[in-house]
Amino acid sequence: MLKRVGIFAILSLFLIFALILVGQIDMRSRMFHLLGFGWLIFVLIMLILTHEVSCPRCGQRFYARGADFFQITTECLHCGQPKGAVVGMTSKPSSDNQ
Repeated sequence: MLKRVGIFAILSLFLIFALILVGQIDMRSRMFHLLGFGWLIFVLIMLILTHEVSCPRCGQRFYARGADFFQITTECLHCGQPKGAVVGMTSKPSSDNQ
């Protein structure tokens, strides 16, 4: 769900920038300032939600360990569980079943 919300937010940001470049949105308007403030609040909320995502295997924070916060990591910073992997899967299944 966080991924979909993030993609929607990035696409809407590009749309706003395109409207600014075309001249449809005046940067001195109150609406532009409200959009900027809303975007700032949205980014802060998304950072907090991403920081609090827990690993399904070890239960600790997936993207954070101590003071380290690496939002684009591909594995848990505590147990090494790959992002999107089956929970508890430690190795590839063998193909001995012939």
